[in-house]
Amino acid sequence: MLRKLFGTKAQANSALSEFVRNASSREKKRVYNHVIEKAIVAQNEVLERQSKHKR
Repeated sequence: MLRKLFGTKAQANSALSEFVRNASSREKKRVYNHVIEKAIVAQNEVLERQSKHKR
C-alpha cells in the first residue's frame, strides 16, 4: 500500500538484507563485533593522524 502512495518499486534483496534476515544470532554477533573492532581501529587512526597534525 505504501509503495502505491510513494510510487517506489521493490528492490531485489541485497546480501546485507539476506544476512540480517537469515543469519543466526551467533553469526550476527560475530560479524557485528568484527565490524565494530574495525571501526574502532579506523577511528583511532583518524585521531592519531589529527594529533600529529596539531603538533
